[in-house]
Amino acid sequence: MKGLNDRDEAALAALYDEYGERVYDYALSMSGDEKVAADIVHDTFIDAGRRAPRMRDHLQLSSWLYGAARRRCIRRGRAKNLYWDRDADFSEIPFLDRGEPDDPVPDWPPLDELHGLLRACLARLAPVEQEVMLLAFRHGLRPTRLGATLGMSARRAALRVRRSRTDLEVALQKEIHRANRACAAASEAASAASEAASDAAASGDASESADSPEEARPTAVAVLAARPPARKDDPSDPTEAEPPESAQPEPESPGPQTRAKALWQMLHGRAESVPDDPATDRHAADCPACRRRGRVAATALLKRAPAPVLPAALRHRVMHTATDPELAGYRADIAARGGALTPSGLPSQPDVPSPFTRRWLYTGGGMASALAAAFAAVFVMGPGISGDTLNWPPFDTHPQPSITHESPTDSRHGRPPSQGPGGGPGGPGNVPVGPQTEEKTPEVPASPSPPSSDAPDQHGVLVVAPAKVELYGKKTAQVSLAAKSGPVSWTAVTSSKQLVLSETRGGMPEDGTARLTLTLRTAIIGLPGKGTLTFTDSYGATHTVTVVWGATLL
Repeated sequence: MKGLNDRDEAALAALYDEYGERVYDYALSMSGDEKVAADIVHDTFIDAGRRAPRMRDHLQLSSWLYGAARRRCIRRGRAKNLYWDRDADFSEIPFLDRGEPDDPVPDWPPLDELHGLLRACLARLAPVEQEVMLLAFRHGLRPTRLGATLGMSARRAALRVRRSRTDLEVALQKEIHRANRACAAASEAASAASEAASDAAASGDASESADSPEEARPTAVAVLAARPPARKDDPSDPTEAEPPESAQPEPESPGPQTRAKALWQMLHGRAESVPDDPATDRHAADCPACRRRGRVAATALLKRAPAPVLPAALRHRVMHTATDPELAGYRADIAARGGALTPSGLPSQPDVPSPFTRRWLYTGGGMASALAAAFAAVFVMGPGISGDTLNWPPFDTHPQPSITHESPTDSRHGRPPSQGPGGGPGGPGNVPVGPQTEEKTPEVPASPSPPSSDAPDQHGVLVVAPAKVELYGKKTAQVSLAAKSGPVSWTAVTSSKQLVLSETRGGMPEDGTARLTLTLRTAIIGLPGKGTLTFTDSYGATHTVTVVWGATLL
């Protein structure tokens, strides 16, 4: 690492000699193209010479190289299944071992069958699981370094290795059982063919001796006597009847451990690897080919899979690009295409979100879930959405009583209820105002007083427009008032606390107008609803304006 930081050619050469074959094997397995794999190896080592010393932990150099190669493989598009040369032989030693094998070479099936087993069991796994198995068992990455390569924690990497290994072993056992069953079926077919040939030969001998049936009878009796007794589990023997129900043993109930294991497999989506097949098991125990097939292990297949030959000219290409002064811009471009680095200095993976992104995804997901639950409550718990009134949330939907109480004298004189004879509030003759919730019965005087000389002879008519206000997508609206044929005084109340008027009472001269502002008050999430505005003029006549609004947010 110190040599790479000092731009030492010997350090880069030593790095390539140590990891060049491994990175090329990984890139070729992921991409399936030799030219693409060579380009990935070239760019990986050029990038490592410039940015690998930025790591916090210099002992994770292998993770840095595999992570840089992995990012480039994903950007170029990785193959659905891992690639190996179908014509090459499996190695006698694991991929990472450089010496002679100490243990004897296992007695495995032929080459074509090994390639078929490896290809079939890997096809049952997801691409990510195949990659985890490749890095963990072929390239020997421990959970800490594997997690650094894949952009996850060591604990998650170890858990993924255990699950992937279980799935790989189950897939291999299924393929071995399928091959054993096919071998057993072929063996049975061959046995049936030989028996048919022998029966045909025996029938030909019997036809030749048909002239002397008396001599053939003792021979037939002797053959029947020499025939071994049929097995009790042979269904072809008609003389062996099934035992009565009382004699059949009752099936044993599964124990608690068996039930717990079955429940765990059902919850985790993992069933038994191989179904019970006694006939196939008996055949596999006696068949040499099936016994050799049963010795194959999943991890051993990955370790001994054919290793590619590293191109000889690739080392010269890497060193030339890294040392030529005229290629400084090319080296900078290669490093820029390598993507961003994590806070620990490792290459970031395009299929793994960063911790900052994961935090915002969790937060956004929680907010989206809460918002969806709120909207569900809007449409499920709001019983008054399509009715005349809305009863949820529990706003007061009944008309409020007027804040003033007018007396018959005031109505007859055409004077506003809260104004005195001079038109100002608080004048003589005003009726005291009580609380809003207090109901009072106006007192009728014993004898009506004569009309005042200053009262107007004619009263106007209150005109309210519009008759219906729709607040869809907005929270304010305008209501117009006009006085026709004389002066008018008016009061207004709303049926809901959500509806607020800019003025609740007032007066207008003849042909006068006024404009009121209606405001809708809602919480963070508002429900659709309906309300009314009630205007009362001097005569006590009411004018109603219908107000409807939709669901609101903020």
